[in-house]
Amino acid sequence: MTNFLLPLRFQFIVGLQQRQITLAIKKDAKLTIAITCEEIKSNLACLDAVWEKIQVFLGSLYVVQLNTSYQAGKPLFDCNVVFQDICGYPVHLEPYITAVCVVEKDKEQVNVWNAERTDSPLDCHVLTDSHKDKHIELTENTGPIEPLVFKRVAVGGTFDHLHAGHKILLTMTAILSKECMVVGVTDDCMLTKKKHRELIDSTEKRVKTVQEYLNLVKRTINYIVVPITDPFGPTVTDPEIDALVVSKETLKGGDLVNNERDMRGYPPLELRIIDVISSENASVEDKDMDVLKISSSWIREYIAKNKDQPRSTS
Repeated sequence: MTNFLLPLRFQFIVGLQQRQITLAIKKDAKLTIAITCEEIKSNLACLDAVWEKIQVFLGSLYVVQLNTSYQAGKPLFDCNVVFQDICGYPVHLEPYITAVCVVEKDKEQVNVWNAERTDSPLDCHVLTDSHKDKHIELTENTGPIEPLVFKRVAVGGTFDHLHAGHKILLTMTAILSKECMVVGVTDDCMLTKKKHRELIDSTEKRVKTVQEYLNLVKRTINYIVVPITDPFGPTVTDPEIDALVVSKETLKGGDLVNNERDMRGYPPLELRIIDVISSENASVEDKDMDVLKISSSWIREYIAKNKDQPRSTS
């Protein structure tokens, strides 16, 4: 299958992304969007300082992708966003990348990349640059007054049929982690009452999917991805974890984790909240965020209704 690369620099040109998504859908391809940003690069020592800015930007990117995919009748279109300054590897050299979309002025860069590649050269698609395209920029940070560095950060979830909400959660946790990221994946035994239970991927497959996705996001830290059979998982057994990423809906769960840690004599976890996928967050930077609330249950329902059609997951 063709896997397109779309390299972008801030300011980010929304129109180009929309045209690239449409092209990838027409060719039944996958899409990897690789972002470079000077502000991110200058804050690599403590990304907590721009963490909220990044999550708003990431959410806005996925909103554009999902809206374009829905309009094309492909809600499960496979798209990943990677931050080139964070991931720890040159995305254009990855063997799974087979094509690239650039504007005319960047076409020469593709020749440079192809000279570096040991795999087959990238098929180059030139997109028209429109001066009418809108831009997305990093917004002002409303995050912690004193940004912190976290060595070991945890997150948890079911992670069934990985979608944009999952990808934002996992990406933002990896960005916050300096040395290690701990992921608790809800075990099959806790999902027996879920609708369309038969369409839920096995624990083993969901663990593997998370591992593979995180390998795209960031390769400079260690990952511990484990099944969990209770609401806490490693967060109450691993004293080395120093932060937990939650959504607004699971914030109370973070408080319960800290209560349990206190009873065990462990230090409390710093909590960082993913806001863009919250049900209370209707829009960010004038973008409708409802589209980010696509859920695993919605995907299972969609698959059940379209089970006679070829399946494409994201």
